[in-house]
Amino acid sequence: MPEPKLLPMSLEKALLEVSDTLSSRGIRWVLVGSTASYLHGLEIAPKDLDIVVEAERVYEVDRLLASKFTVVRRVRYSSSGLYSSHFGVFSVHGVEVDIMADLEICREYGCLKLVFDEVYAHSKTVTVGGAYVRLTPLEWQLVANVMIPGKEERVKAILDALKTRGVNREALSSALKYAPVEVRNLVSEIIREADV
Repeated sequence: MPEPKLLPMSLEKALLEVSDTLSSRGIRWVLVGSTASYLHGLEIAPKDLDIVVEAERVYEVDRLLASKFTVVRRVRYSSSGLYSSHFGVFSVHGVEVDIMADLEICREYGCLKLVFDEVYAHSKTVTVGGAYVRLTPLEWQLVANVMIPGKEERVKAILDALKTRGVNREALSSALKYAPVEVRNLVSEIIREADV
């Protein structure tokens, strides 16, 4: 994996503060979304911090962050149709920090469940500002983004990155195991077509 790019200062500062808060309590978490993709080396603009935490500690995370940062929305279970999770939003130095647990992405043909222990086991660790940050594996990001409408460019960028650095077949199998059959077939097809 290439050396991670530098984050914009505001994002790095927020990430380091949240990382310190969670890691000091031994809470396991992984970064997902645009910032994780950016730190994987994709040419996209990181916008906010999307963090998935271990489900059994998500309400502890809620209390911790609420005691230190601005609360936009306290963690509670919700479903938008596309996304279902325990979900809360905090503002850390003006940066939106989304906290999630038990995340599912659902379409009419079924749901992908981000099984925390599986994602965590295959996550990549990078150093940001002296802190260790775990990134959702690109293979899981590929499967998730295939299911999200309007993410065709992100899917292409992930495929390009996987073509350059190779696919972790174990991580890909892990993600596909929790995906609907239609998505398994589609991901297998686009990987084959992209010659990854």
